[in-house]
Amino acid sequence: MPSGGVETPIPASVFARLSAATRYVITGAGPESWFGPQQPLVPQAPPDVKGRQWDYPFGVNLNYVPRSDNLLSFGELRALSDALPLLRAVIETRKDQIAALNWTIRPRFSGGSGASNRCAALRAFLAMPDRRHDFATWLRMLVEDMLVIDAATIYPRYTRSGAVYSLDVIDGATIKPLIGEDGRAPVSPDPAYQQVLHGVPAADFAADELLYLPRNMRSHRLYGFSPVEQIALTINIALRREQATLDYYNTGSIPDSFATLPKDWTVDQIRQFQDYFDALMSGNLARRRMVKFMPAEFKLTETRQPPLKDMYDEWLARVICYAFSVPASAFVTQVNRATSQTLRAQAATEGLVPLKAWVKIALDRMIALCFRAPDLEFCWVGDDAVDPLEQAQTIAILVNAGVKTVAEARAELGLGQANGVVKGNPYHDERGQFTDADHAVEPGTHGPVKPGRGVQIAENKNPTTMSDAGVGGSPQQVAQLGVIPEPAEVPPPEPAAPPPSAPVGRSGAPIEIEPGTNTPATNDGVPYSGHALDRMQGRGIPPSVVQDTI
Repeated sequence: MPSGGVETPIPASVFARLSAATRYVITGAGPESWFGPQQPLVPQAPPDVKGRQWDYPFGVNLNYVPRSDNLLSFGELRALSDALPLLRAVIETRKDQIAALNWTIRPRFSGGSGASNRCAALRAFLAMPDRRHDFATWLRMLVEDMLVIDAATIYPRYTRSGAVYSLDVIDGATIKPLIGEDGRAPVSPDPAYQQVLHGVPAADFAADELLYLPRNMRSHRLYGFSPVEQIALTINIALRREQATLDYYNTGSIPDSFATLPKDWTVDQIRQFQDYFDALMSGNLARRRMVKFMPAEFKLTETRQPPLKDMYDEWLARVICYAFSVPASAFVTQVNRATSQTLRAQAATEGLVPLKAWVKIALDRMIALCFRAPDLEFCWVGDDAVDPLEQAQTIAILVNAGVKTVAEARAELGLGQANGVVKGNPYHDERGQFTDADHAVEPGTHGPVKPGRGVQIAENKNPTTMSDAGVGGSPQQVAQLGVIPEPAEVPPPEPAAPPPSAPVGRSGAPIEIEPGTNTPATNDGVPYSGHALDRMQGRGIPPSVVQDTI
């Protein structure tokens, strides 16, 4: 452009203006609509405001006092947690439970090179994460800030070489989260947190310089929502009831009883007698039990004592315990043993398991961010363990129903096979078949059973060979088990079906059912052998449970 020229912007064409206008037009919502919704107003904010996380106050980063825009400050939340003995007992119980658990560091995937050495080094470091406290004490400090103010914070400190020196738990009440224009935490290297000390901003932290770990975040708040804050009103009510009880013992104006004296006594005589009686009884425990001679027309009236505990106190205890998923059985009217066990199991599922998950997520993030080891993970020992009783019951149901063979069950349990043949019962012979007394062999040997030793004998009442599963197997099933079938014998007459009043066992208290009590039957299209029905009757397992398991 030649110098001195005038730049004249070209106005948008008619089509461009129409295209921009149609972005804010709702089809069919025109002025002619009868009581219609009408067209929305044209957005007034710039386009880059679209998708802002929440409508934060103007200049929110300038208000550097942490939690100043909330009803309860960090100091008030901590004062509530310390003032009520019941609440403090519940918090300490949760901290004791989580600190008593065993933990370890393991690879996320098998086959990593040098993973065992790195896991051992990380376990040794976490034994004293801040070089001052052991892991249990360090974890208690972290959980305390999470349960009370929901602002648990870890500050990693590094050596000059860049290695992690310590993981310090710092007071989350001094941390002020910052946000960007979109309402979200700024990404590194911009400051995402600010530490406020003595009422003034003291230091800035990027997102990768500080681990700020609130558990219960909400989209319209900068700070977490701790269990203490959730029940703040309930805690205040409980505190006032505790104060009323304390005043009853300290400054109560109603004595335990009133005594009347003769009507013709003057005020001075009554006062003199009161001083005499108080001096006689005060501090003299032995004299209180002796006979007292009183003036005529003496009458004692005992006042009615106010109830120091009622159902509302139990209700407060239940609400507080429920907020932390701790069983309230220790603070309420005694419950039976079954109810107490149910409450404990429910508390472990609803409270301890989410708390363990929060700790694991926090430490996994710390391992990946600070130690640059995303292939390693923190885990609680026993979390992935399978209940042996439930596993055994499930396998027994599937094997007895013929869904799985004994070979498949042993493979699932990680058990081997003997000479390629499954030995599910120690009293089976080398081929895996049921034996009689004449052909019984000693388990693990080829010789006859030792004299005086009992032999478990099972009669083959079905025309097919009995497998270890206890069901009549087809030739294919027999071949799969590696069992050589013997010539089938003519089966004896099948016994009649047991009456409906026949005894049935139950879980934890099975009964012995004589072999052959039940005959083969079909239920809902699923065939069951007599042996399987005997086992199911002895353990109280209905066919519907077997079908649901299948």
